[in-house]
Order: sequence, then structure tokens, then C-alpha cells
Amino acid sequence: MVPDPERPPLAQTVAALIGDVLRALRSERTRVLRLLDNLALDETRAAGAPDLLLKGEVLKTQLASVPRGATQVVLAVPWQVDVSVTIALDPALSAQDNVQRLFKRAKGLQRAQAVVVRRREEAQQRLALYTKALDEWQVLQVRVLAFDAAVAQALPPPERARELLRAAQHWCDTATALGLRKQQAPPSLHPPKAKPRDTLPPGVEAFTSPLGQQVFAGKSAAGNDMLVTRLLRGRDWWFHVRDQTGAHVVLQGKGADPPPLAEWHACAALCGHLSGIAKGERVEVLVCAGKDVRKVKGAPAGSVYARNEKSLRVAVAADVVDAFYARRQQQQWKS
Repeated sequence: MVPDPERPPLAQTVAALIGDVLRALRSERTRVLRLLDNLALDETRAAGAPDLLLKGEVLKTQLASVPRGATQVVLAVPWQVDVSVTIALDPALSAQDNVQRLFKRAKGLQRAQAVVVRRREEAQQRLALYTKALDEWQVLQVRVLAFDAAVAQALPPPERARELLRAAQHWCDTATALGLRKQQAPPSLHPPKAKPRDTLPPGVEAFTSPLGQQVFAGKSAAGNDMLVTRLLRGRDWWFHVRDQTGAHVVLQGKGADPPPLAEWHACAALCGHLSGIAKGERVEVLVCAGKDVRKVKGAPAGSVYARNEKSLRVAVAADVVDAFYARRQQQQWKS
């Protein structure tokens, strides 16, 4: 396999695809670790409930021994020999009110302890899920780097790029399902499109299909980018030669059903011709619905991620290509 200098490393494409979710996942894991640290401190404080109950019971039995306005008192524990406790008091309260204050604080700590245990278990479960997802990302990253290393050395890669991209998308969807806080969704399948204009965007050509539907084609990387981000609709059909750089071709969709197979084959032949395949030769072209094509955030112009694609093996027939050029539109297109 010969490296393509115009194609970015797969690791860069995958990083752009999952970047927002990965950052949110790491941030959420850090937040949960911080929460567990705080819960540990709360649990330590809640462990003081038995001591407060003991002091309350001791004070309750010796109310008459407490001077009015005292800030603390040392009292013997009646049911334990040679054991005494030092009890901090609120000087503004009576001895009886200080007893109630101690019991109230102890009950509050007991309730807090139950809450801390429950929240700690929930946090530990979330931490396990986040850690598992990050471990899975590390495994996937190794696979992606192995692919790039093979390509850089002109060796057959261990896996296909599209399989790794699908694995990255699956990881992204799985991580998103964990309910990450402050997460940003992956790049939208349908970025905001500019209002229709009378002239084609730069780098884009317009044709008419054999059945009269509009067909758009990118003449450069910038044109491919304009085609995907400004003209492609979810119901349209997107074409690209498998495993090589080349033109993006879009067949305007009509309704929910796909067009006849002959329409697909004609557009695939045009895609092959515009991608440098000579007339008369055969080429393998991928086709999928526009809703399944995503512009990869941060990647070079023309780089996209496609899923649910089908493979067409067609001949770049001269008569089919010539017919497209005979029906080529001159700088006009319908919205």
C-alpha cells in the first residue's frame, strides 16, 4: 500500500471524530474522583455520630452538674468505670438544650452516613464505567496507530480504515450513552447550510442524471467540502471511489425510496471518471445516504466519515460519462 500524501493520518481523523466526547469523558471521570474524595471526608465526619450520642446521654444524666454559661464540661460516664468525656457546649443554651443539640447533630450525621454510602456506591459504579470506556479507547487507539504505521511503511494495514472509523463511532455512541455532563455531541451529520443561491459554490459542478435528477460533483478538496457542508441533504445519495482520494458526487434524492440501480450506476461511473479512472476501466464506488455522511471536525477539506455505505462495481462507460457532460448545467442549480 502506497501512502497518500493528500490523506491525513487516520489517527487525526479519529481524534477529530471523538475529541469532544473523549474530553467530556475524562472530565467526568476527574469529577467523580473528586466526588469520591469529598465523600470520604464526609464519611469520616459522619463516623463521629456515636461519640455525639454518648456525650448527649452523659450530659442528660448530669444536667445539674453543668454550670450556666459554660463552654465545655468534663463528666464521668456513669456506666463505665474511670471513663470521662469532654463535652463542648453552646454557652447561650441551657444544659437541656445542649443535650438536644448533641442528639440533633448525631442524628444528622447518621442520616448523612447513609447518604454517603449510597452516593459512594453510585460514584464507584460510574467510575468503573468511565474507566472501562477509557480503557477501550486505549485499545482502539493502538489499532489506529498500527494502521497509520503500516500505511507509513507502505505495508498492508491490519484492518480497513472504515472498520476502524466504525469502531470509533461505536465507541463514541457508547460513551455518549453514559450520560456525560457538559458533553458536546459529535460533529453534526448536517451542518447548517447557507441559503440557496443562484450560482454554484466554488469548486462544484452540476449535472443532470439520466432520470432528470440533479447531480453535484466536487472538482477539488475545497469543492468536495462545499458539496458536503452546503448542498448535501439527508435524503440525497453520496458517491466516492473506495480507498482513494477523488471527487465527491451527490445525487439529489426524491422521496424516501432509493432510485433505480441504473441511476446509481450512472452516478458511480461519473464519480470514477472525475476521480481519474480512465473511460472503459472498472472501479469500485461507495454509495450511502446523505444522512450517513459526516464532516469530520478539524480534518482537512473534503475529509468525511461515512457509514452504512454500499459498494458498487461499475465500468466507467464513455457513453454514460459523455451523456453527463452533454447535460452539464452552467452555473445554475435549483434549491
